[in-house]
Amino acid sequence: MSNPPIPGWCDAAPDAAFSDPIDCSKRADSFERRIRIRNITEYGAGALVGAIFGALAVKFFVEGENLMALTMALVVVGTAIVMWNLNKRASNLVRHPEEPCLAYLTRQYRRQYEALRAVPLWYIAPLLPGVIGFYFVVIAKVAERTGWVGALEGLAGPAAVTFGVFGAVALANMWAARTLKRKLLSMEALA
Repeated sequence: MSNPPIPGWCDAAPDAAFSDPIDCSKRADSFERRIRIRNITEYGAGALVGAIFGALAVKFFVEGENLMALTMALVVVGTAIVMWNLNKRASNLVRHPEEPCLAYLTRQYRRQYEALRAVPLWYIAPLLPGVIGFYFVVIAKVAERTGWVGALEGLAGPAAVTFGVFGAVALANMWAARTLKRKLLSMEALA
C-alpha cells in the first residue's frame, strides 16, 4: 500500500489477511436457504398433520366419540400454534442494507440459537395436551374392557415411542443450538 489508512496496522502485521465480504454474504445466503428449506418442510408437515388430525376429529365427532374428537382437535390447535411459533421465532430475519454482513449473520445465528434452544417450550409443549389427552382417552376405553393394568401395559410401548420422538427432537435441537452457540462465540471473538 502506498498510503495505508492506518500505517501502524500494516507495520504490525504485514501478512494479515482480511475476510472477503463475499464469503460472509455467501455464508449468510446459505444459512438463510437452510432456514427457509427447514421452515417450508415444517409448514408442509404441519399442514399434513392438521389435515389428518382434522379429518380424524370430524370422523370421531360424527361417530359420537367426542373425547377422541376433542383430542384430535387439540392436536390440530397445537400444530397451528407450532406453525405460528415457527414463523415468529425461527423465520429468517430481514437484512438491512446498511447493516454489515457480520452483524446480520450474528443476529441471524443468535435468533436461530434461541429458537432451537427453546424448542421444548414452543414446538413440543403445544402438542402435549392433545397427545396426552389421546393416550388418556384410549387407556380409559381399553381399561373398560381389560382393566387399568392391561390398558397401561398395552399403551406403554406406543407412548414410549411417541415421547421418545419428542425427546429426540428436543435433543437434536439442543445439539444444533450448541453448534450455533460455538459459531456465535467464534464470531464474537473476532469483534
